[in-house]
Amino acid sequence: MSHIGEMVVRHSDLSLTTTLEEVENLDIRVESQTTTPTDTLMLFYLVQTPDFDQFESSLRSDHTVVDWEVNAEVTESRIYKIGFSDETKILPFTESGLRFMDATGVDGGWQVRVHASERSHFEEFLAYCHGEDIECHLKKVFSRDVSAQANTEDGGGLRLTDRQREVARTATEMRYFETGGASAEEVAAALDISPSTLSSHLRKIRAKLFEYHFGS
Repeated sequence: MSHIGEMVVRHSDLSLTTTLEEVENLDIRVESQTTTPTDTLMLFYLVQTPDFDQFESSLRSDHTVVDWEVNAEVTESRIYKIGFSDETKILPFTESGLRFMDATGVDGGWQVRVHASERSHFEEFLAYCHGEDIECHLKKVFSRDVSAQANTEDGGGLRLTDRQREVARTATEMRYFETGGASAEEVAAALDISPSTLSSHLRKIRAKLFEYHFGS
């Protein structure tokens, strides 16, 4: 079986918790992650807010943040590259058998979507959160027999466009979805598009994947 779980996690030491609590009308989602030569965790975020000055002021006072910069800017959106302090709690998705898919800021926490090959992996992650006093609410689990996924290998069953298939293949080959893989900027450069255009393509691809595997 293949399972996708949607959960909301909250803790004062999770990344950007203070910022999520302070900044109103903030639309923020994780784009990718990497590490520096000194092993500082760096995450790329797509941010939309009516007041970027307030957002950046909050970053300066957020105890989980050690460094940040604007990586790209298009119309009303910006991509921020943010480095985190040693105090920041890093959720052990991989160690729990989960594969991180995406995360969106919500009400002082994060709404996260993860993939698991076994439902027991969700239980393992929930047990970890309980032991660390991390509030974790597993909202939904969508399940499907993996045999139903056979015709998606080349993207044909998903009705991806040629361009979407190229984007998905390039991002996968460059390990964009893996810790330590290519950044959004690097994948976008390889495709000769902007990081914001890459983000738009990936959101559409993820939506098609989700609808195909777990839609009615």
